[in-house]
Amino acid sequence: MADPRQPAVSAGSPQSAPEPMPHLFGTRVALLYSAHFLYVGLYLPYFPVWLKAQGLADWEISTVLSMSLVIRVLASGQVTSFADRRPDRSVVLTWLYFGAAIAILLYLPASSFWPILFVTLLYNFFFNPVLPLADAVALAGVRRFGADYGKIRIWGSVVFILANMGGGLLLAGFAPQAILWSLVSAMWLGAIVSLFLPRIGRRTLPSDTPADRPRLWRNPSFVVVLLSAGIAQSTHGLLYGFGSIYWQSQGYSGTMIGVFWAIGVVAEILLFQFSGSVMRRISPVALLAAGCAGAAIRWALFPYVTGDIAFLVLQCLHGLSFGAVHIATMHYIMDNVSEEHIGTAQGVGFVLGGLAMGISVFCSGPLYAALGANAWLVMSGASIVALALLACRHLVADERHAAS
Repeated sequence: MADPRQPAVSAGSPQSAPEPMPHLFGTRVALLYSAHFLYVGLYLPYFPVWLKAQGLADWEISTVLSMSLVIRVLASGQVTSFADRRPDRSVVLTWLYFGAAIAILLYLPASSFWPILFVTLLYNFFFNPVLPLADAVALAGVRRFGADYGKIRIWGSVVFILANMGGGLLLAGFAPQAILWSLVSAMWLGAIVSLFLPRIGRRTLPSDTPADRPRLWRNPSFVVVLLSAGIAQSTHGLLYGFGSIYWQSQGYSGTMIGVFWAIGVVAEILLFQFSGSVMRRISPVALLAAGCAGAAIRWALFPYVTGDIAFLVLQCLHGLSFGAVHIATMHYIMDNVSEEHIGTAQGVGFVLGGLAMGISVFCSGPLYAALGANAWLVMSGASIVALALLACRHLVADERHAAS
C-alpha cells in the first residue's frame, strides 16, 4: 500500500509515451455527473414524499429506501470488478444506465408497497454501479491527463442544487405524481448522456493476472478508512428519508425545503472548487476526520434548530459531512490503488458505504417514528463511531509497522 502522502504510481509504466487527453474529456465526464445528479437531486429529497403520497407507512418507506442499498451491497462490488476486466468501463456504464432507464418505467403503474419494492430492487441493480464507474473513469483521467477531479465533479453538485430547487417547485405546484415523471425523465436523460462519456480504454500492466490483483478486503487500514467514510455518509440516511417530511411537518413550503437542500450543496461546491488546493495542504485521512467531526456537530444540533436562517446555517455543514468525506475518499483511493484496480476499489467503498447506508435508512423509519427530530442524535453518535474507527486505523498501521 502506498504512502497516502505520495502520488501513487499509475498503472502505466513511467517509460510509456504520454497519452493525449480525449477531446473535451472533463466536459463530457462533467455532463455525465450532471445528468446523474439531476436524478439524485430529485430522488433524495422528494421520492420519500411520493412514497408517502402512495399511502406507504413510515416503516414501508424506510424499507423501500433501504432495499435499494441492499442491492448495492449484494451486486455493486461484483459489477464494478467485472467492469475493471472489460476493455472499457464506460461501455459497461452505458449498458447499465439503459437497463436502469428501462426498469424505472415500471414505477408508472405501481401504486402499492410490494410492486414499488420490486421495481426499486430491479432498477437499482443496474443503477447503483453507475456512480462508482463514473468516478473510476474520472480518476483515470486524473491519473493519465492531469484532470482536476473536484472541478469535474462540481457540476454534479451544481445540478443537484437545481434539481433540489426544481423539485421543490414541482412539489409546491403539482401533485406528487409529477415527482415520479421527473425521475423517469432524468434517468432517461442520463442514459442518453452516457453514450458520450469518453471511451479511454483500460490501461493495464503486462503482469495483470488474477494472482496480481490486490486483495483490498485483506488490507485492514484500507478497509477501516473506507468503512469510516461509509458510516459518515450513512448518517445522511435519516435526512434523505425523512428530512423533507420533517420540514413539511414544521410548516415549511416545498420551495423552502428545496432551498434547505440546495444551500448545503453550495458549501459542498465551494469545497470541490478548491479541493486541489485543500489536498495539497492536508492528507485525505485528516480531511475525512474533519468531515466526520462536521457530521457529528450537524446532527447533534439538528433537533434543536428552529427558523429559516438557523436551518440554512446548519445545512452549510453539508460541505463537511458530505463534501469533505467524499473528496477525502476519492483522493485516498487515488493515492493508494493503481489505475487498473480503481473500479474494484470504488466497489469496495460502495459496498461498505451501501451496507452502512442500508442499515441507517432501514432504521430511520422506526427511529423517526419513535424519536421524531431526536433521531438525528443517533446519527451524531454514528459520526463519532466513524471518528473512532479512524483512530483505530492509526493503531492498526502502527502495529503493522512495529511488526515489520
